[in-house]
Amino acid sequence: MALYEIIYTSLASSDLPAQELAGLLDKARERNRELEVTGMMVYRQREFMQLLEGERAVVQALYDKILNDPRHKQVSKLWDGPIAERSFPSWGMAFVAPEDMALAGRPGYEGMRAHGLKALPGDSTGKKLLVSLRDDFLDAI
Repeated sequence: MALYEIIYTSLASSDLPAQELAGLLDKARERNRELEVTGMMVYRQREFMQLLEGERAVVQALYDKILNDPRHKQVSKLWDGPIAERSFPSWGMAFVAPEDMALAGRPGYEGMRAHGLKALPGDSTGKKLLVSLRDDFLDAI
């Protein structure tokens, strides 16, 4: 299986209260488990940033679905490319949502910069970009 990753940003069509975001994450985590897709999502003030990784055709099909999802506007691919291994092998969908700590107890929640999520020299270009963008994103808070 050829592994692949895509990083994109988008704007939610409307505000997502914590309960709605939690439901979205639960559905994404379940779907991603079935598709063998892993990754990480950052959400802040209607802005999404997400890294998806898995088999190339599956990741591309999932991204195409996001492009056509009316809940997403201004979808912009920041990076895509092959990877040697997954950056988030055990995370069906890790996430960061800094403005609502009510989500902190949800499976996959990654406290803003906690849990040692750092980009190391051997990591994929996508993971390095995601961590850098995440830090810039959170510094704006």
